[in-house]
Amino acid sequence: MLIKNNQPFRQINFGFHKLLLLIFISTAEVWAQVRSITPAAPPAAAGEDFTRWYVMLFVLVVGLAGAIYWQFSSKKAQDNPNPKPSANSGGDTQAKAVDAGKELEWLRQNQKLVGKKITQTDSTQRRSKNMPKVAAVSQQREVKQADSPSKKKEESSALLPIFSVHRLELARPFDALPISDDEDLLSAIEQSYDEFEEDEEVRDLALRIMAAFKKRNSVEALAQTALYDLSSNLRSKAITVLSEFDHESVFETILLANADPTREVRAAAARALTKLTFDRADAWTRIAETGEEGRIAQSAGAAMESGFVDMSFDRLVSKDHKQAYEAFTLMALLINAGETAKIFNALETSRDMNIRRAILHIIKVTKDEKTLDELYLLLEKNSLPPEIQEEVNRIIEEIGCVTV
Repeated sequence: MLIKNNQPFRQINFGFHKLLLLIFISTAEVWAQVRSITPAAPPAAAGEDFTRWYVMLFVLVVGLAGAIYWQFSSKKAQDNPNPKPSANSGGDTQAKAVDAGKELEWLRQNQKLVGKKITQTDSTQRRSKNMPKVAAVSQQREVKQADSPSKKKEESSALLPIFSVHRLELARPFDALPISDDEDLLSAIEQSYDEFEEDEEVRDLALRIMAAFKKRNSVEALAQTALYDLSSNLRSKAITVLSEFDHESVFETILLANADPTREVRAAAARALTKLTFDRADAWTRIAETGEEGRIAQSAGAAMESGFVDMSFDRLVSKDHKQAYEAFTLMALLINAGETAKIFNALETSRDMNIRRAILHIIKVTKDEKTLDELYLLLEKNSLPPEIQEEVNRIIEEIGCVTV
């Protein structure tokens, strides 16, 4: 800012050197001529000639002045080592005039501002130099976290449909079957009860007649046969007929038949459940919505006898939302009925951590205080992994706050 162009100083310096060189050459020539002239006979009255000493003194003075000027100019060049190039470097060597007084005054007024700009520039440069290192470190940290097996497992488990369920939805209503007053059907219904008709063949004939009527009173009579008839053969046939109706009203009867003491009937009930096409999640929920403790407990026990509970643990972590929600409703029914032995056994011993997390998620959503004792027992056993144990503690606090 002080000196925008040092070209004039270079020209003056170069001109001075030329002048100094010319003086030395002239002095040398004069000295040579003086020595080459044969001195004449000294006049009688002439004094001593000091010309040579004067010339030498002049040369020394000029040389000393040149040395002082050269030292001053070199010191000035050191104070400004990086002068800005001239705007007329293409051939115009004429320098622009610089008002040094104004420049010095501007420098004094803006000295703090200039220092601040320099400081900010230096800090910005340091940050820019360190940014690649910081980015590399953070990138390595992110890569390590992304490659962490536990983090991958948590991310994969969070994407499962079961963890998107945060409440038990109400069962959707269905259309009830109409009641029939057909005389043949009414007669067959009356003959289907073994306390009125002891002959098994007659009851079998009545069963076939009822199978032809998909009506509400037909379903009720078939349900009585499937659950209470003395003949296991007729019980299994009645279950098969009900599965062919494929209506929501037959679900509970077929489910309860899974707890039949006869293997033949249980096998027929298991096959019948696989033929039903309506939503079983709604069917499980309807049973829970009755609020009848005995009925709920009986259905939960039949579900465990049928093997549905064992299959539902794998369905909890299914990527199919429908299967996951059906398993959720069944587990909620078991918790409601207090039949939690298999649930807590799976929570303690399952090798699949996602199944354990899914079970805890269901317990957290249902918030049933009947699960508190079992959760406390698990903590006392100290048999759970640390992350599962922490989740159990949180659920106990949440359920405790709700039930208080």
